[in-house]
Amino acid sequence: MQQIFLQKGKVLVQQVSLPVCPDKGILVRVYYSFVSSGTEGATLANSAQPLLSRFVSNIADNTQKVVDTIKEHGVGVTLSLIKNKSGMVMPLGYSCSGQVMQVGSQVKGFRVGDYVACAGAGIANHAEVVAVPQNLAVRVTDPEKLKQASITTIGAIALQGIRRAGLQLGEKVCVVGLGLLGQLTVQLAKRAGCYVIGVDIQESRIKMAQQLGADCVLNASSSTIEHEIAIATGHIGVDVTIITAASSQGALLQQAMEITRRKGKVVLVGDVAIDFDRDPFYSKEIDFLISCSYGPGRYDDAYEKDGQDYPYAYVRWTENRNMELFVQLVQQGDLLIDPLITQTYALKDVEQAYASLATGGALGLVLEYDDKKEFIAPAVNNAVCDMHDVVPFHSVASCIGVACVGAGGFAKVKLLPLLAHTPGITLTNIVDTDPANARNVARQYGVACADNDFQRIVRDEKTQALVIATPHGLHAEQAIMAMRAGKAVFIEKPAAVTNEQYQQLLTFLRGHKDQVKYCVDFNRSFAPYFSAIGAVLEHRTNPVMINYRMNAGYIPQNHWIHGQANRGRIIGEACHIFELFCSLTRSYPVTVSVYTPLVRHKDYAPSDNFTATFYMADGSVCSLLYTALGDVKMGKERAEVFFDGKSIIMDDFIRLSGFGVAPSFDQVARKADRGHACLIEHFFASLRDEKALPIAYERILMATKMSLVVDVLASSGGGIQTFERDFL
Repeated sequence: MQQIFLQKGKVLVQQVSLPVCPDKGILVRVYYSFVSSGTEGATLANSAQPLLSRFVSNIADNTQKVVDTIKEHGVGVTLSLIKNKSGMVMPLGYSCSGQVMQVGSQVKGFRVGDYVACAGAGIANHAEVVAVPQNLAVRVTDPEKLKQASITTIGAIALQGIRRAGLQLGEKVCVVGLGLLGQLTVQLAKRAGCYVIGVDIQESRIKMAQQLGADCVLNASSSTIEHEIAIATGHIGVDVTIITAASSQGALLQQAMEITRRKGKVVLVGDVAIDFDRDPFYSKEIDFLISCSYGPGRYDDAYEKDGQDYPYAYVRWTENRNMELFVQLVQQGDLLIDPLITQTYALKDVEQAYASLATGGALGLVLEYDDKKEFIAPAVNNAVCDMHDVVPFHSVASCIGVACVGAGGFAKVKLLPLLAHTPGITLTNIVDTDPANARNVARQYGVACADNDFQRIVRDEKTQALVIATPHGLHAEQAIMAMRAGKAVFIEKPAAVTNEQYQQLLTFLRGHKDQVKYCVDFNRSFAPYFSAIGAVLEHRTNPVMINYRMNAGYIPQNHWIHGQANRGRIIGEACHIFELFCSLTRSYPVTVSVYTPLVRHKDYAPSDNFTATFYMADGSVCSLLYTALGDVKMGKERAEVFFDGKSIIMDDFIRLSGFGVAPSFDQVARKADRGHACLIEHFFASLRDEKALPIAYERILMATKMSLVVDVLASSGGGIQTFERDFL
């Protein structure tokens, strides 16, 4: 299919794979998408600026970001990220309409063939087919209004501004800025029974507002505007000023204070610098309100991505219900949309369409798509997913083709820089659900192909191995699918996030352990300091006691790691240390006791703070203290190891100190090495020369089971549990 991207101020039409229908969303064939003169015009202009100009425009914040990135990831990775940013492509579009071609397995409100309006930057793109979460789509019952419904996103923004204003019948409202958003706001305020004053600097927009129902229109450049508004309001001032303009100066807000009555309201909908004198606000006791996009639910992943609606009785107007009402008003003819559409362009004329935005005359444009073109929605490939069919992995004598699946932050700053310098492999593909992100990362690392279809990569003959760094909840399913297709799999931890996934992985590896190659990024065991500790422990005569502390730092509860699909920090991070315990003791857990503090604040999850003490089969005792209560400046990780009259301290992978061991044991590093590079190199070497995998499957399963057990105990306030040795 075709999709529109932006790169260095230029609009590009590129061929990309069809998106996969999300379980909690729909796949939509786009018939119309709306191009906003305000939002997209500004995006176009900003993209055309050189990177240095953009950096200097906010030099203080940007300099600090660069310094922080260098500290955490090094100069090389930082330079690579900057280089990528200078030429990155980004998807365009955030409002479209079309017809449902596929419905997700967990969606009940849509059927194939429904006409819909869709919203969301990076979702409702200018593309022939889009994948849309269910709460960012609404039905359009009248297909004759589908073109007008393509403006629904902007309509919902205007409607939310009206709601924030809390307008009442008969109130006097001033709408400042009569662009697309302002023209819709004028009409909505009139429908709410208000006296509407429209203000702008362009005469054409002033005339249009008058035609669309404004009771009074004024030119903002007039020196008498405040006097004229005073006359129109009986020298009282307007009840509400709604700002729908964009400005980098605070003058608009200052003027809004002057024209608004005492105890009135100023509602900011547009992108305006918040810089004004306090006195007018204070003396008039004006309420200053900001309207957030389409309404409640915006920027909440639980609502937008996971489809969790807000209770109707408590949140009457969510972003989805705002969209529904706007479409209803359009279909009833209560809003005039056609005057706001300056022109309609075919997709092939997209460059001409965006060029017209630069002239400043257009309010909004519509892109029209070919409704005769045939598309086949991606479907599950049964040949790959057949639970009884496994293609054995064969060692690779030559260079190994590797695809990176999931191009998020960890892949960009950690995995991909290491893969790019790992001998004997070639990156063949970058796979991500976001086609623009996949393309940007592929360009950054010189990879020829970028894709958004995991199933296709699983079948790719040029790829022998997958490095998977997708959301945690997908790891087990994707790993098994890839191994069934004969691919070697290196997966970012964890291996599984539920007992069901663990059992599926356990069953699969039991049945096919000699046919597949699989490794999880439990890198701590391969850190140089722990390799040194392990070498000393080989000669111990007694069990070992290990205390490990992870001062992990606070993460907000709305962070993705705490989501239901990813299951928190015990499964997502503490698993590293559980695998390390098994590695250092060369044993397996018998029992575990877990204790959690009674934290009074609800902003901490049960998995944020706990101690877990394992009694190992060899008599060793290993304890992890994991906390989000501390200050991160203390350092994150510290291990204390006691055995045979000897003691060792590992401090944050920077300092290694031994007591009762050879003086040469002590080390100090300039940069922390947590073992990622060593583990990755070992794994790919094992694919070529048929050496043993770096981590035995049994140890991977042990660490995973330990995580799942500790997570359950911590979630219930602590407890003790005995392990059954069913690791393989």
